[in-house]
Amino acid sequence: MNWRRQMKLLLTLTAAGVMALVGTQVNAAPSAADAARLGKTLTPLGAEQAGSKDGEIPEWTGGLCQAPAGYKPSSADGGAPYVNPFANEKPLFSISAANVDKYADRLDDGQKELFRRYPKTYRMEVYPTHRTACFPDWVYENTIKRVMSPRLVGDGPGLEDAHAQIPFPIPATGQEALYNFFARYFPAYYRGDYEAWLVDSAGDKMLSTHGVLQYYIDYWDNSKAKSNQMYALSNVHVGPPSQAGEMDMRIQWKRMDEREPTAWFYTPGQRRVRLAPEFTYDTVVTSNSGIFLWDETNGFDGKMDRFDFKLVGKKELYIPYNVYKYLNTPVDQLLQKNHVNPDNLRYELHRVWVVEATLKAGARHVDSKKVFYLDEDSWDMVGYEGFDHADKLVRVLWFPVWQAYDVPAPMNNNQLIYDFVKQNWALGSFGVGEGFHKRGPLPANYFTADALATRGVQ
Repeated sequence: MNWRRQMKLLLTLTAAGVMALVGTQVNAAPSAADAARLGKTLTPLGAEQAGSKDGEIPEWTGGLCQAPAGYKPSSADGGAPYVNPFANEKPLFSISAANVDKYADRLDDGQKELFRRYPKTYRMEVYPTHRTACFPDWVYENTIKRVMSPRLVGDGPGLEDAHAQIPFPIPATGQEALYNFFARYFPAYYRGDYEAWLVDSAGDKMLSTHGVLQYYIDYWDNSKAKSNQMYALSNVHVGPPSQAGEMDMRIQWKRMDEREPTAWFYTPGQRRVRLAPEFTYDTVVTSNSGIFLWDETNGFDGKMDRFDFKLVGKKELYIPYNVYKYLNTPVDQLLQKNHVNPDNLRYELHRVWVVEATLKAGARHVDSKKVFYLDEDSWDMVGYEGFDHADKLVRVLWFPVWQAYDVPAPMNNNQLIYDFVKQNWALGSFGVGEGFHKRGPLPANYFTADALATRGVQ
């Protein structure tokens, strides 16, 4: 469907669907006037369709929905390697320690800290901005048609009356914005080969984990009328040798106020599956060399009951975006002492939602504050900052974004992690082999403890 026809369909859905629901609004729903902006002044998922006043951020015109010429994935289901549609572009300028003050208002605290710590080597190559985010038409249709239904309930909170849609395209609270991130689009069945590498303060490199992930995104199964889960995943460790054969499995429920995220762990030596309630909150992720916490996975994971979440608003920031060169660079060329090789990372100016979380009085957590940066076009997490109880920045994560035009959807399942206490950094979830791609359905009982045990014995 071309963009003109797509917009006509969206406007029809806005009039027929949104206005029909005006009389049954619940507290989380936007006004009918705001909802009617979807597909007009707002994109179908809630971003500002117009460009920035200075023209550096262009208008969104539908995104990169088709594979460029020369795309030849290694898997029949798509995925890597992604041909770079912007290979001939040159940087507009570089940000270095010498000129960082000029661009300070468009940098987050983590980037400023890296310039302060490594002024001789850290820099950012800034390129023209391309708003490449594109999703299947039915994702747009569902989001607009069902915009009045979703609501957050209970302490956690839980999500109700939402399925196969961005639940809050016009968010009113920090929790609503974070739920848009939780519910960002993925194909219902997804597979990924990944590696995580640690670079210590001396510059030594170590493979911290290598695994294979299988996802079932129940929430985005459009063949169903409703869902109980946000997602289920199974992770098989294939390396390094000390981890080979270990497996873990996790289910994130929509009603997190009623059901805690559930995790299981399989140990080859014991040949048994056990529940893993410690896979939550501020428990250290040991499989990734302890460089981040469980609730920092993908930027944020689990319940939101220990923090108060404030929707700060939007900001224009230079973020890693359309990073095809980075994806196609051998990992050895990316791993430098102190930080990623700046020759291979592309930054663009984009608008992001900023959400700030502060620890509730009496709640326990090693962080006192968390700051999240969400891409307005995709609801992908693009940046995260964690602060300790002395209000000191201790950890930052960035999630380089690229448009997987074979899906189509923007993806951010790579991580750049910096631990400013240990002075280590890590490159995590770096696609290897066939990378991340769609796959066919899995057996109905695949995400059960019994099935996990059976796979372990095999």
